[in-house]
Amino acid sequence: MMADYFDDFDEQEDIEVTTLVSRFEEMITSRESVFFDVYEFEDIIDYYFEKNNMKQLGMALKHAFELHSNSEPILLRMAMYYATRNNPEKAIGILKQIDYSNEEPDVIFTKASIYSQLKLYTKSIAEYKKLIDNWEYPAEIFLNIAFEYENIGNYNKAIIYLKKAIELDAKNDTLLYELGYCYEILNRTEESIKFFIQYIDTNLYSDVAWFNLAIAYGNMGLYEKAIDANDFVIAINEKFTSAYFNKANSLMELEKYTEAIEVFHELILIDEPDAMTYYYIGECYEKLQDWNQAISYYNQALEMDEYLSEAWMGLGEVYEELENLPKSLLYIQKAVAIEPINHDFWYILGDLQLKMGLRDKALESYQKVSEMNPDNPEIWLDLSEIYSNNHNYELAIQTIQSGIEYQKNNIMHVYRLAAYLYKTGKTKEALLKFESALAVDFSKQNEFFDHVPELIGNPELNELIDLYKTNS
Repeated sequence: MMADYFDDFDEQEDIEVTTLVSRFEEMITSRESVFFDVYEFEDIIDYYFEKNNMKQLGMALKHAFELHSNSEPILLRMAMYYATRNNPEKAIGILKQIDYSNEEPDVIFTKASIYSQLKLYTKSIAEYKKLIDNWEYPAEIFLNIAFEYENIGNYNKAIIYLKKAIELDAKNDTLLYELGYCYEILNRTEESIKFFIQYIDTNLYSDVAWFNLAIAYGNMGLYEKAIDANDFVIAINEKFTSAYFNKANSLMELEKYTEAIEVFHELILIDEPDAMTYYYIGECYEKLQDWNQAISYYNQALEMDEYLSEAWMGLGEVYEELENLPKSLLYIQKAVAIEPINHDFWYILGDLQLKMGLRDKALESYQKVSEMNPDNPEIWLDLSEIYSNNHNYELAIQTIQSGIEYQKNNIMHVYRLAAYLYKTGKTKEALLKFESALAVDFSKQNEFFDHVPELIGNPELNELIDLYKTNS
């Protein structure tokens, strides 16, 4: 928000500024010439920034510039205006007019903010660093520097400055959240756990610290510890809704679905429920194979959000379990229509279509998956198998070769290729591929024999198997 860069108005200032703004708007309406000094224009412009009134802001800047064309505060605000309006060239041009020898902290801070708006993050960092030793609240500067490092993807540097900020402002929840986020992005989970444990030693009742610790435990797969940490969050602040979600999700990871449902219902009691809460309850009941309750909660989720694709998919999967395949297909198609870039949804749709004998439709769905997620370890196998089952071995071979190109280390593809080559009568080539696969991973040979069971016990193949079994 642009208003964040300027001083907040207290109540008395609010009255004075409102009077100033009224005078300015009367001048515009009457088209009379009224003089406002630089300080008055600063207040008027800042007021319009705060209200996000771009039309009036532009007029105020125009009049201010006409009267005070060399005023740095006016030029800075004009540069900020153009940065906000996605006109970086104009903003930079104005910045160049400003006397860069001016080292006033407010001027430097505003320059840094403008550079950030223009996505010139390195320049923004350089300006903020000038303020470290002469800003009233240095923790604010450290936080802003951290934000800029995040903007350029340097999360390691961001962590350094967030820690500096926390040393000065240990109770600032924003800093704790941001630090936890950076640790998570970098997958520095053990360090995150160590930091928040140490922090909690001196700040035992920090619900945000306990929550970040819970997230870190969850990322490590330490779900029991995550649950315990979330219990501390809830004990400190029973309205901390994210802790209930986190705890329930940890219980789901542990397959404690009944307990997870109880936590979700606790959440409903303290906070207005949303569609995702009902969806997760439905998912728990689905895992418990309580199909009626699952359907009920998925439907409640959709009553609140008809575009919740996960709930449509949930219904589709439940009706598939109930062997109502036409209804399952309808709901899964709804999910795909809402979220057509979700390759997992297309895969589930393809599996169902194949199960229903809709081979051509399944082929289209699998092809979508292969286009969107060519690194999926199963898709080329399933896609090629459709061609193979239709005795179109050439297309099956072409497809599995595409899989090999995308996934050079997936030995399952090589075994499958060997099987398809055998089916086309290319026995020698099949034998070579089979041997090359054995040399890499002897244990996966069933991928070959599952598709050419007639070769089980083949003397030539048994000789190769014995050779690589001895060497494996």
